[in-house]
Amino acid sequence: MEKIKRISAEYKLGDFFRNFIAVVLGIIITFAGSDWIAERSTQMEVEKSLQLVKSELALNREEMKSMGDRVALEQHAANYLFEHKDNAKEMPADSIRKYFPLPFQWSKFTFTSDAIEMLKTSGLIQKIQSKELALQIIKAYGAIKAAESSFTIYSNIKDQVQNDFNNNPEVKAHTYKLTKQREKTRDLESDLKKQLHLLFTEPEGLQLLQAIPNIQSPRIYFASLKEIDKTIAAIEKEYK
Repeated sequence: MEKIKRISAEYKLGDFFRNFIAVVLGIIITFAGSDWIAERSTQMEVEKSLQLVKSELALNREEMKSMGDRVALEQHAANYLFEHKDNAKEMPADSIRKYFPLPFQWSKFTFTSDAIEMLKTSGLIQKIQSKELALQIIKAYGAIKAAESSFTIYSNIKDQVQNDFNNNPEVKAHTYKLTKQREKTRDLESDLKKQLHLLFTEPEGLQLLQAIPNIQSPRIYFASLKEIDKTIAAIEKEYK
């Protein structure tokens, strides 16, 4: 009888340990599964956010290319006009109409950083598994910001030399005369030739043409394009 009681107690103790182990394993599996689900959910959020970053970079790329092309075009126009300062009469009329206005025109370019800011504020940038990718994204946006600053410098210097030219007494007198004339009575071709003459003969005009190509190199903007392209390619490779 005692033997039967002992065997029964051993079975009960064994059942207890088996049930205990099963419960512990269940808890471990549950927590492990929850962690896996949470991590998977986080990585899905990271992927969605990086797709927004990629789209934003693509839009910024278009703006960056336009900015670089614009600076290059203005510098080309200034060089072309300066090279023909001594033979203005030989310049084709269509070239004058194309290049003369460019050093005096203004352009505005807008870049966005909403996607990267969201990535930072949400803390998801720290959840990117590839730290090289995270660093590359930061570098790309840094390059965009640097290019923006460079364009501001370019625009400010250009503004200064433009103002010097516009404040020249001869130029101001001609501008005043034009404002007094009605649009109907103005000879646009003659007016263009007069402005071109002032640009080529007044010191401030020549200074304007010489300054614009020497403010900076458009390579600044095209180098930023490479950083953007490299980042977009890295995102696509990591999250196909």
